[in-house]
Amino acid sequence: MPVLADARLDDHERRLDDHERRLSSVESGMTAIQLKLVEVQTEGRMRGERQDVDLRDLKDMTRDLLGGMVFFKSAFTWVVGSLAGILIFIAIWGPKLLAFWRDWHHV
Repeated sequence: MPVLADARLDDHERRLDDHERRLSSVESGMTAIQLKLVEVQTEGRMRGERQDVDLRDLKDMTRDLLGGMVFFKSAFTWVVGSLAGILIFIAIWGPKLLAFWRDWHHV
């Protein structure tokens, strides 16, 4: 009878060793998965930070471009307004100015 008990004990020990090996394998797999998860999260965080920086730079460039466009628009408005004022002045006072010019230079 003791031989039979030893055989069962050996069988249980083999099963226990097999379970422990499987458990160790699962634990090492979990550790590898956790390390990969940390790596992916870090990479995603870095990518997100790069996207934030790129977006901020793009907003700054757009604001600068729009600021330049506002300057040119206001400059163009002043030039057109000045030309319109000069043309209106000439349209109103042109004949009198021409007569003054001719009298002044004796033409």
